[in-house]
Amino acid sequence: MKIKDVVEDWGGFEELITDLHQDGELDVQHDVTLIGASGASRQIDVLIKHKKGPYEYLTLVECKYWKRNVERANIDVLYAGMQDLNAAKGVFFTTKGYQSGAEQYAKSKGITIFVIRELTEDEWGRPGKVVDLHLQVVHKTIAKIEPFNTKVSFSEHCVDKTNPGLSLEFGKDNNKTQNIIISKHKEKYKTLESVMEYAANETVKQFQNKSLLINGGEECTRYLQINVNVPFEEELQVYRDEKIFYLPRVEMTVGLKVSQSRIVIDRSVNYNYAFAVVDCVNDKSFTASKHNKSEFSEWSELKHRSEDDKQEYVKNGSIISVSVAGFFDPKELKGLESVPMKKK
Repeated sequence: MKIKDVVEDWGGFEELITDLHQDGELDVQHDVTLIGASGASRQIDVLIKHKKGPYEYLTLVECKYWKRNVERANIDVLYAGMQDLNAAKGVFFTTKGYQSGAEQYAKSKGITIFVIRELTEDEWGRPGKVVDLHLQVVHKTIAKIEPFNTKVSFSEHCVDKTNPGLSLEFGKDNNKTQNIIISKHKEKYKTLESVMEYAANETVKQFQNKSLLINGGEECTRYLQINVNVPFEEELQVYRDEKIFYLPRVEMTVGLKVSQSRIVIDRSVNYNYAFAVVDCVNDKSFTASKHNKSEFSEWSELKHRSEDDKQEYVKNGSIISVSVAGFFDPKELKGLESVPMKKK
């Protein structure tokens, strides 16, 4: 948000400063003419009246929308007006800056001088005024599972010794219909399905860690197939239907469905204005902003960020990746043409 987008000329700058001080309690007036004790006419860009009981205090605000620095003579004019009108405070606002003599003189007379400027990207909050990210939602499925060097033994009471095959049922908690692990692996996994699901989830994590932007970041949904080798330090022993299966190694084909979209957020669109206000006397900086749904502006002090601040933050262009629990139907992979993926 640039100052020129909000302020067209010096009159607009005075109106901005007037609006910055409106809070529903102060009496803030723009372009006021008062007669001083000397009888001289004094034009005040912004007049602020503080009333408390029987007491009233005046603050005179001078505004200069100039292309050059404010000089000492300009501060002197404000100070003369303060004395003539018996004002309690004098304040100066500009967009350019102050000559060194003007700064020193303002400090000596108790006049606060401000510079209004645009907020830096850091001051908007990292990663900046405009947040531009890519979102990837990753779904998984298991397209194929192939065991190697499998052996099977039958219990004495096993009726069906002709079909020793395993049937995998994902997404069920009923252990009676699943393949129960009876080897030492049971300390970590209860069923063969949970082992396969863990391997599939690890595949998702590995994809997410690579931060691969698909097709230059276009909005799209793409499918990937990844071959995964699942070896066991000791062969996995699985019990089902009075049979024990011995699995030394399993290969899986994990399918990923990646839905990619772009997220662009301009933080300034929610504000009528948002600027930095630098107090040149007290070496402080503030944000002065007005939300487009608010009646009044808000001020908050800007904290200086130290050079040692290495706090991590999301950078523009980054990929935000989230994974979805469960599995999508592997039938979605059928009929798709396999093509190599290009990094961009």
